[in-house]
Amino acid sequence: MRGQTLTDTELLLELVGEAYSFEDISEFRSGVIEVLNRVVPSDRVGYNEIAAGETFAVMIPEYDESMISTFTALAHENPLIERYQRTGDGRPYRISDMIDQQTFHATALYQEFYRPMGIETQVAFCLPSRPELIVGLALTREREDYSDREVQLLALARPHLMQAYRNAQLRSARIATLAALEASLDTLGQHIVVLDPQGRVEFATDGARQLLGDGLVSRGGLPDQISGWIAELCNPRAAVEPLVMHTATGTVLVRLLPNTRADRRAVLLLEAGTGELSIAALRGLGLTARQAQTLHLSALGYTATQAAAQMGIAPRTVEKHLQRIYAQLGAHTLRQAVASAWAAVGVRPAIEGQREPASRNRPHAHSAAPPR
Repeated sequence: MRGQTLTDTELLLELVGEAYSFEDISEFRSGVIEVLNRVVPSDRVGYNEIAAGETFAVMIPEYDESMISTFTALAHENPLIERYQRTGDGRPYRISDMIDQQTFHATALYQEFYRPMGIETQVAFCLPSRPELIVGLALTREREDYSDREVQLLALARPHLMQAYRNAQLRSARIATLAALEASLDTLGQHIVVLDPQGRVEFATDGARQLLGDGLVSRGGLPDQISGWIAELCNPRAAVEPLVMHTATGTVLVRLLPNTRADRRAVLLLEAGTGELSIAALRGLGLTARQAQTLHLSALGYTATQAAAQMGIAPRTVEKHLQRIYAQLGAHTLRQAVASAWAAVGVRPAIEGQREPASRNRPHAHSAAPPR
């Protein structure tokens, strides 16, 4: 296999580098499965999103659409789907991690779907998202099972894929927001600030003015905390992690919607409160309740001492939780772990009610995520 000619580090760098290069969510959907297939060679690779009874999906190569109803009826027999629905743990697992081959072959799912498709092995994982959305990727082979090394490679790549997915969402949101402004839409449904190439406020919704202070915005400036934060974002990947501002009226989240285009106009998306960052969402990263609480507080800017006081435990215990979180997420620093925490939070469309067009492909029938 191609993976034998490159080191794991080189493979991971190749995957991460390409994943971060996707300009929008459409590019990510089709591109990520091609990258995964090169890094972990498979006979089939599929990507899907399931939300509100609708599924967007892409698979290489395509498969017989007549098999979809068969899988839908028997999906509950897939041990990876069952485990994800039960635990919310979206890390990579193989079917062989859950049940032995004889048990797998005895299922109606194998007899009526996998065997006719020529599928004997599967590894699958999810990218955490907002509660109503499930994003799953599945890789399958006709013969050889996935090695421990390949599963570990996918586990190391997963936090980066989460962040790349969020960046792609944010870039799509930026495009949609500017299109709405250019169309002179009166109601955006969210708090938006558009900056010119020099970083001055070009446009701000009424809600943004209220959150930031009408006087500051009307003079074309931003609070120093936001300006300094933007100046530090030399790496566009960092945009996935929002700025958490603690103001006199409450907490404000500020997201920079990444822009790699020539116009250099920046868009800020503001939200009162802490959004969908929750302990439940962070448990989708495979963390325990205590670890999720620790990461939640860290993502909100609490120091280890402050988090310890909030949780009623010793700072040393917080540090132990953080070390286990690093190992779980493949992170080496607190900043990397916090970036993964924010990547696990769904990014709402820049305009309320905005819906993406349905995929031309039908849902792929062996995702790690449950079908509709």
